[in-house]
Amino acid sequence: MSLPFGLLGLLEYSDNTGYDLAKMFEESINLFWHAPTSQIYRELKRMEEKGWITSKSIMQEGKPNKKLYSITDEGRSAFIEWLRTPAPLFKTAHEPLSMYIMFGASAPDVTLERLTTLRDGITLNMNTKVKTVEETISKFKDTIVDSEKKAVYWQMLHELGLAQAKAMLQWAEDCIKKLEDEV
Repeated sequence: MSLPFGLLGLLEYSDNTGYDLAKMFEESINLFWHAPTSQIYRELKRMEEKGWITSKSIMQEGKPNKKLYSITDEGRSAFIEWLRTPAPLFKTAHEPLSMYIMFGASAPDVTLERLTTLRDGITLNMNTKVKTVEETISKFKDTIVDSEKKAVYWQMLHELGLAQAKAMLQWAEDCIKKLEDEV
């Protein structure tokens, strides 16, 4: 996924400030695509230069002015074109964990430690981030155009992430059991 298209997708939901986009990103897309706030602001500037979005300044008393971003027709066309572009599904990147496991027999204690860290991280994420998705969907429903329809898609992605996390957790636990006997 390319960050600009994630931001265009969020702007399809509603016009937002950079701060609100970063917050929405953190509470939704960040479950599968990480981008620091500074990168989001840089990308918004580039997108505005391309004509994909516009912004207007909103004056605030006692606070710095803020920009409200909106998707343009050109941005909407680019977004729809991106959605229609064929892409390999579930293509895995060069995942270091796979390499560590493949050659883990040379240092089984380190492999066990990595798997334990993975298991604990997945458990923490399932207990924190995954639960916040439901709250996020609920929170943004009031500001999203056609929110009932769009919430279904957020929910489907949430379910995919949860299924992947559960499968990875089970796999890590099974591997840990195998290695505990060996180490």
